[in-house]
Amino acid sequence: MVEVRKEGIYLELGRGERRRVGYEYHPDLGIHNYMLERGVDEQTDLVLFKFLCASAIVEGDLERGLVFVNIKPTTITRYTTDVVQFLRENLVLEIQRDLVSRDILERIREFAERSDLLLSVDDYGREGSKRERIEILQPAYVKIDLSASEDRFDFVLWAFEEIKQASPRSQVVLKNVETEDDLEKMVSFGINLWQGKLERKLTLTQGL
Repeated sequence: MVEVRKEGIYLELGRGERRRVGYEYHPDLGIHNYMLERGVDEQTDLVLFKFLCASAIVEGDLERGLVFVNIKPTTITRYTTDVVQFLRENLVLEIQRDLVSRDILERIREFAERSDLLLSVDDYGREGSKRERIEILQPAYVKIDLSASEDRFDFVLWAFEEIKQASPRSQVVLKNVETEDDLEKMVSFGINLWQGKLERKLTLTQGL
C-alpha cells in the first residue's frame, strides 16, 4: 500500500517568524522513492496523482492552503480529462523535469490558462529543466533545489536571476533547506518561500 509523505512549504515573514502556506505531497515508494517517481509511465503517474489529490482532499489541506503535487507533463496532455476532475483552487500542478517538446509545454500553458490552474516547475537548473520551459509555461511557482550543486548558493543565485528574467511573476521556492544559515542566505537573495529538513527542527523548537 502506498503511503503519503507531506513536506511543509513556508513563507518567511522576517524576524524569525514564518507561516506555513501549504504542503508538497509525495507518494512514499520506499528507499528508491525518487527514481521510481521519475521512472513511472503516464498511466501509473496518473494513478499516483489521483491518490495524492484524494488524500489532500480527505485531509482538508486543500481547504487550508496550497498543495503541490508532482505530475509528468505528458500525463497532463494525455489524460487531461482525468486531471481536470481533481482540480481545486489551491492545487498546484508541479511539472516534473522530463524532456518534452515545445508543443507539449504550450498545450500545458493553454490548459492552465483555460482552467485557471496554478503551475509549478520542479528542480529548475537541473538536467531537463531549462529556461525555455519557464518562458513558455510562465508558472506561478518555480522550485530551486539547494542540493543541486556543490556551489550551492552561487547556483541558487544564478537560477534565481534566470527565473526572474524568464518569468518575472513566478515565485521561487527553495528546496532542501536544512539550516537557519540557509534561510538567512536565501532571504538575502530575495527568496522567501522554502521547504526542507529544517522544518523538523523548527516544528520542535518554535511550535509551527
